Amino acid sequence: MNDDQSANGSSGEADAASWFVRLQRHPDDGETQRAFKAWLAADPTHPQAWAQVEDTWGRLGDLKQDPEILAARAALQSELAAQARQRRTAWAAGLAAVAVMGGALLGYGVWRQGQSAEAMSVAAATPQALAVYRTPVGGQQTVDLEDGSKVTLNTDTEVRLTEWGATRRLTLVRGEAYFEVAKDAQRPFVVSAAGRTVTALGTAFDVRLAPDRWSVSLVEGRVRVADQDATVEMSPGEHLEQVDDAPWSLERRKLEELISWREGSLLFEDRPLGAIVEELNRYSTLKVRIADPALASTRLSGRFKSGDVAGFVATLEAYGLARADHSSADAIALHSVVSE
Repeated sequence: MNDDQSANGSSGEADAASWFVRLQRHPDDGETQRAFKAWLAADPTHPQAWAQVEDTWGRLGDLKQDPEILAARAALQSELAAQARQRRTAWAAGLAAVAVMGGALLGYGVWRQGQSAEAMSVAAATPQALAVYRTPVGGQQTVDLEDGSKVTLNTDTEVRLTEWGATRRLTLVRGEAYFEVAKDAQRPFVVSAAGRTVTALGTAFDVRLAPDRWSVSLVEGRVRVADQDATVEMSPGEHLEQVDDAPWSLERRKLEELISWREGSLLFEDRPLGAIVEELNRYSTLKVRIADPALASTRLSGRFKSGDVAGFVATLEAYGLARADHSSADAIALHSVVSE
C-alpha cells in the first residue's frame, strides 16, 4: 500500500513497538506474519521504525536480568493481575510501546508514576492497526491500497487500516475521508466510525465524523450503514446524517457540493453563513467568528477555496455583506454592516 504524501501518513514508532509485542507473542502464526509484512509495506517510514525497535531491544539484552528490571516486571505482573482478564494484552502492548521507544526498560518505574490511571487506560484502548494515516489542519492525502482501492483524507483526519484479509476493514477515527472501493465480492469493504459501520463491495462514498455529528454521502454503487439499533441501505446521491442524538436523516443532495473538497474548493448553495463559516474553519488555524446572530442566518451561494479565510472574508466585505474585525491574531470577527 502506498500514499502520495507519506510524510503525513505514518504512525511510525508506536505501531512498530506494538508489532514487536505481537510477533513475540505469536512468532509462528502465518496470518500475523502476513499482516506484519503488509504493515511494513504500507509506509516507507515503517521499516525504519521497526529497525529502531529491534536495535533498541538488542541493546537492552544485557539488562534483562538486572535486579531493577526484574523488580519492574514483578510490579507490572501484579498490576496486570488486578485488571480484567480481557485487558491484559492491551496493557502489555502499551507498556512495550513506552518502554521500547523510551529507550530503556529502567524508565518504566518513573514513567508509571508520572501517568494517571485514566491516561494509561486511553493508551491501552488504542486498537491495533496495520497502518495509520493522518492529515493536519488544511491538509489532504490520498492513499492507494494494495487491492486498487483509494482513500482520500480531508483536513485534520485520521484513518486506521485495521484488517486486511477476508474483510477489508478501516476505521475513521476523526475527520472526513472519501473511499473509492475496488470491487471484490468475496472481500467486503467495511469502514467503522464511532460504533457505526459502512459496508460496500464496489462503490464510492464519503464518511465524516465530528464531535456533534456524523454523515455518509454515497456517490456511486450501494452501501449499508448500520449500528446496533438501525440499518439503512443507501442509493447514489443520498446523504445520511445524524446530529447529536437526533434520529438519522436521509436526503438527496447535490454530489458536487458534498465532495467538492477533493478539488480544493468548497461549494455552497443557499446555505446559512453560519454553516459556511463552520465548514471553512475546518481548513485553517485562522478562524472566522460571527459576532452578529442575524448575520449567521444570512443565506449565500458560492464556491470558495478551502483554507483561504482571508479571501473569503475579503469577498464578503467587497459585496457589502459583512464588516471584518482583524484585531485578533488567530480569528477574524464578522459584524453585520446593517447594524453598524
